[in-house]
Amino acid sequence: MPDVGLVFRGGRMRVEGAVCDLTELRITGQAATTASASPVPVRIAFTGDGDRVTDTVAAADLGAGRRLLLVDGAAADAELPPGAWVVVDGRAMRLTVRGRAAHTDPGRLDGLGRPLPPARVRTAAERAQERRPQALVTERGIFVPRPTAYRQQGVRVLESPMVRGWQPVETPIGGGGISVEYEKSPVRVAGAFTAMPILAEDGPFKDYEAAFGGALLFDTGKFNGSLMGAYLEPRTSSVRPSLFAYGSLGSSVTPPPFVVRGVALGGGWNSRVRVPRAEDLGAFPFLMALDNPGAIGADGPSVDPLKVLTSLIGPPRPWVIPQEGDLWFAAGLAFDCFKTVRGRAMALVQTGSELTISLLGAGGAQLPTQSEKKIARLEIGFEVTVKPVVGELSISAGFTEKTFLIDENCKLRGGVGLKFWFGEHPQAGDFALILGALPRARELPGHYPKSEPAGLEWGIGNTIKISGTAYAAMTPKSLMAGGSLEIVFQAGMVRAWLTAKLDVLVEWNPFYFDVGIGVRIGVSATIKVWFFRLTISIEIGASVRVWGPAVGGEATVHLWFISFTFGFGAERRSEKPALGWGGFQGMLPQPKHIIRTVPGPGYAGESTPDAAADSDAKPWLVNSGGFTFTTDTQAPVSTLYLDRDSTTPVDTGTAVDILPMHVQGKESELRVWFDREGRDETLRHWKHTPIRGNVVNALWGTSPDGGGGDGLLRERIIGVQLVSPPVNYGTSTGFIDEKGISFDPIAPDGRQPLSADEDSVGAEPRRPGGVIEKIHDGIDAAGTRSNRSALVGALGRLGVELGPVDTDLSGYAGAAGTAFTASPMLVAAG
Repeated sequence: MPDVGLVFRGGRMRVEGAVCDLTELRITGQAATTASASPVPVRIAFTGDGDRVTDTVAAADLGAGRRLLLVDGAAADAELPPGAWVVVDGRAMRLTVRGRAAHTDPGRLDGLGRPLPPARVRTAAERAQERRPQALVTERGIFVPRPTAYRQQGVRVLESPMVRGWQPVETPIGGGGISVEYEKSPVRVAGAFTAMPILAEDGPFKDYEAAFGGALLFDTGKFNGSLMGAYLEPRTSSVRPSLFAYGSLGSSVTPPPFVVRGVALGGGWNSRVRVPRAEDLGAFPFLMALDNPGAIGADGPSVDPLKVLTSLIGPPRPWVIPQEGDLWFAAGLAFDCFKTVRGRAMALVQTGSELTISLLGAGGAQLPTQSEKKIARLEIGFEVTVKPVVGELSISAGFTEKTFLIDENCKLRGGVGLKFWFGEHPQAGDFALILGALPRARELPGHYPKSEPAGLEWGIGNTIKISGTAYAAMTPKSLMAGGSLEIVFQAGMVRAWLTAKLDVLVEWNPFYFDVGIGVRIGVSATIKVWFFRLTISIEIGASVRVWGPAVGGEATVHLWFISFTFGFGAERRSEKPALGWGGFQGMLPQPKHIIRTVPGPGYAGESTPDAAADSDAKPWLVNSGGFTFTTDTQAPVSTLYLDRDSTTPVDTGTAVDILPMHVQGKESELRVWFDREGRDETLRHWKHTPIRGNVVNALWGTSPDGGGGDGLLRERIIGVQLVSPPVNYGTSTGFIDEKGISFDPIAPDGRQPLSADEDSVGAEPRRPGGVIEKIHDGIDAAGTRSNRSALVGALGRLGVELGPVDTDLSGYAGAAGTAFTASPMLVAAG
């Protein structure tokens, strides 16, 4: 049936593609509405009395649980009064028809010279009518505006707690929040503040009840910027609040050739920022705000100043999450260079649970710069993140969605990623450089970086489509690269195509290569014979695969009716051949770097090399009170010795396997001893602690698939920490020469610091006698030892660092009779 127009009180709704059901008295079809970018399904139902229609209900499904509902002719005592209403998210609003344009007063102009409405005082009824929620019926459909508000001195107080679908659980100021709107040329300020519920039962928001946030946009003509922030309220007192703030300022503040277009600063407490990948930088709000302050606030009346908070801290993947004990700071810069390169960059530092330093940015250029017709636009996003404590460095770069070449329909995509692990990281020593997305046959361990597929898409008119992909990966053991190209021509019933593919694999140790290349060309045509469609297709192609050493390969010829393959040279290997010892040594660091010795506490520097020694190594100077050092290796250790010739190890570990040599169950010794003036001295009496770590399965495993999925073997002995034994001070002072006990006499009439005629101040020391005997009998008595231990324990609990404590004073008690030249003098306590 033709399109249907539903006429109701105050408006009309047009239903396209209507289907009428006379039995059920209903009409279904599509209706246009400003609530959706495209026509939505609509269903109209009628009730009647004989030939007269008494009630009309129209419902439009907007998706996501939202709908529009129009009711006309309902009974006076119904839930909705007679007339047309619209229901959005459960809130009913009266429909009104768009009125005529308001009268203007030519004598009253704004800052731009536009006429203003006549100045008059509105009545209370008019103000109440203005505040009532309304939906307008227009020629394009039904328009549901934002909640209306009344203004007072530049401040609008929102009557409804709903701000464009953002429903708060609590209102910090009056109704649903507060919005500020001030405009007096050239100054404009706009923003809002409200509450947002936190509904997540788990995840980073599980300990928080609500978020209070706001955004503010300002423009002075010369400067423009925005400021936003959020405060997360915890559910219990055991959790501290989380907050963050971020702002940007835009203006050209420096002269050419380097022009600063904007700056931004931000920070957070008990919160953390999710660092975006290079491909996601175009959607990162903090970086976008450098070019467009509206990205973190409001940029005109059509943008909700609070909508951005939902994307920042809302599901499914918030950019900012609460994190107990974390702090972050960010600073950004937008710039133009030589009127060609346009970029923005940001530094982000996060501390607390994990120290992370990131440099994020995007930059690009358009060519030619002075012409409206561009032949290329290149914009590349980059991300550099280092985690010094964890031991991880990652670098990634990728084309943004704005990049094209030659033609705007020729889109480039993809990125490259580099990761390197060091220090105490479980993958220390490993690295990977990845371009694009690897095919399934070339999958790598899960901890390696992942990049978006790299390639291009180019549609030339409606007949030709060109697409291509590329990938590459370099790891400690191999290089992989490849790609594909497809050209398709489609015109009516004729289709032609060309496809080409390349795959390359090169392994270092042992050296091995595997290269494949293939090309196919085809054409097809579809013809119609009576009531049938017949497709005729012809395709020819060839592919070659070569491997070695030993060199061999296979070739395949493909025709549209048959394919055949023939081989040549050596057979493809079924497993990697074993390396010899010389080949395996080439995979290891140089001998001088394979073992490392690092001094620790007690190290005092280096001395000059011993002239009599064969080595240029400088002896260590160490503290006689104690010394610690560590020794580690690049290879796993199965037995640990602390002398040169002993056959009894002090510790043992897992037997060593060498995967490239196909060797298993071998012994690897680590021996540590002292060379003291040409004599070998044992360290067995030193305290030793084995150092355990991870080693690469590709070198020290039993099979290529070992290593638990990440290519690492865990908890292998790779070194030892050694601590010198406690110092033995002995009971003798040793030899003291005459110079050590000499003194300079002072004449009786010489200058003295004290006068014998002065009166003493304070308690006067006396010799009561029997002190030496008390020391001899009590210094090492059981009661004294117990009291001394209790005192040491109490001081330790208070955080006092006492250092080594002598618990055995029996030697001191025995020497008390000869250690004093006179009876000690005592002073009364207190």
